[in-house]
Amino acid sequence: MEVLRFPLSSPSARTGQTPPASANVWERLLQTFAVPAPTANRFLPKLKAGPLLLEVGQPPEWKPFEVVLAGATAADLGLYYYPHKEDAAPMGCIRLQSAHIDSLEEVLMVVAQNKTWFLCADHVRDASDWCDAICSAIERVSNEDGRQQEPLRRRLNSSASAVTLCELQSRGAKARVDEFLEVFVRSTREDMCLQAAKGALSWSCMRSLTWKVWLEYIPGDVPFSQWVVIARDKRQRYEKELNKHKLFQDLLVGKQRPDEFLTMCETSTDNLLYSIYKDVRRTRGDMPYFRDPVVQCLLIRVLYVYSTTHSEISYNQGMGELLATLVYLLHVEQWPIEEDDIEEVITGEFDVEANGQLSGSYFFPATSPTKEQGEDTSTEEEDTSYVYVESFINIQNDDSFLDRDTFLRLAPFAGGSGRYYECCRDAADEIVRELTASEFIEHDAYLLLEEMMLRMAGTYCPHIRISRRNSRAEKPLSSADQLPSSPLDDQMNRIHHHILSRCDPPTARHLAKLGVEPQIFLLRWVRVLMAREFETPQVWQIWDAIFSLTPTDFSFINLLCVAVVREFREEILAAEDATNVLLSLRDISDRIEPPRLVDNARELYDALLIAAAVEASMGSA
Repeated sequence: MEVLRFPLSSPSARTGQTPPASANVWERLLQTFAVPAPTANRFLPKLKAGPLLLEVGQPPEWKPFEVVLAGATAADLGLYYYPHKEDAAPMGCIRLQSAHIDSLEEVLMVVAQNKTWFLCADHVRDASDWCDAICSAIERVSNEDGRQQEPLRRRLNSSASAVTLCELQSRGAKARVDEFLEVFVRSTREDMCLQAAKGALSWSCMRSLTWKVWLEYIPGDVPFSQWVVIARDKRQRYEKELNKHKLFQDLLVGKQRPDEFLTMCETSTDNLLYSIYKDVRRTRGDMPYFRDPVVQCLLIRVLYVYSTTHSEISYNQGMGELLATLVYLLHVEQWPIEEDDIEEVITGEFDVEANGQLSGSYFFPATSPTKEQGEDTSTEEEDTSYVYVESFINIQNDDSFLDRDTFLRLAPFAGGSGRYYECCRDAADEIVRELTASEFIEHDAYLLLEEMMLRMAGTYCPHIRISRRNSRAEKPLSSADQLPSSPLDDQMNRIHHHILSRCDPPTARHLAKLGVEPQIFLLRWVRVLMAREFETPQVWQIWDAIFSLTPTDFSFINLLCVAVVREFREEILAAEDATNVLLSLRDISDRIEPPRLVDNARELYDALLIAAAVEASMGSA
């Protein structure tokens, strides 16, 4: 049998003395990872092995290792790495408990609890195989751990495909409850903001619930016990507003078909209704979902009710794009329907194979080796399907349990640990089921749009000043660089003449020299928060960053705009007139992926925060 052998503890580890300089690497390593005896030796199933480059040392440098993916439980699953293939003992272990896995070309990124690791394969296919094997192993040990069902950590992908969305739709109730507990109980607000900006919600079906908290649909300081009550009260408010309009009554009670209602809108003398109808018919027309008359009627109802309820803002072009982005997310993350109905819902939108399985969906089969009946297990022949390890990492499990009453008293993002009684999981199930129910997609879309427009009223109606009713003030970029409450022209000028001039003076001067007015290219980006520039799932990732970093005023869009301009700075600086500048800023999705755009904007955001802090300290000195 292929084994991983190394001593549990050395004399220096037991006595606490610092090992001498002549001590081997394991004596020095075990000084840090001393484990209280006794520790049981374990035979762990070897799931995958092969050569990889691993970034190690200070400063980090790439070195070749033989890497073994092994583990039987969430506690001991890891990537054990050896300097040489024939070595009996691994040099170290990358623990995979609650890890995020991602790949880019040949590089693997493993975001563990205490560190982010980078590994490099020889080929893209090898990296993809490793990524899938690790994700499968994490899923398997999570499902097989009888004591604690660890939340599922799936491979992250910045551009969610139709397969990804199908997987989200088909995710079961138990997985959704696990994700809810991981996001809202185990995570802190700061951690969620950081992870969201990095795209961690791309494989989660808790994105819409997270948005509801960030946008104050569900206030972030209220306990879980109040979530359903608050949601029901707000949904009833929308229901009352909707029922005020006789225009929709026949449609709602089934006396009028959706296509008949749309025909009526086309010939309507109601200017507001006709304007909304025209825009809805053009909204995301490349997506089959939005060509469905039922969905188009939903969009029209929400926009019409909002416009009449908030007459000071009414309806403006762009609101339909915002609403469509919200509705599609709520649709994808709705509580799962019965299995018999899944095929009917999904077939019209995504690819389904002949056997009924979603094409390309991620399935994680158990990979632990089994012995055939009657097989002689006493043979001394080496069994390469297992590795023999002596745990050298001190695993400290929190044995506390969270009951239903304690859970319901918690507010979101508590950053807690421990385990959950079934009654606690049942309570979480009730919350997620109610807040993502399919029959309330329309209600929730309206309420989220209302919260967004509370922050964006100045963008659509420059004479309206935004009323900020949130309880937490945003950290300013600087006294000069804050997103103005209104009007729109001020925001355009501040992005162009303040932030860009500060971050990239040559580009700002060149644009001014050519007489390029900022609103010519910024208006499209700001009004719909980049929703027209990228595919809908990519827009979700951009909105994750906007909502998490600046939930009260969406001012992170300012930095995103500047990041786009800087991405095209060479073309802009080479342009001889305004027309060439505008041509260079077309089709930005072909040039930059949302993750990189968000990362670049985040760098600007952090730099301006630091600059503002320095200015403040100098001013108070």
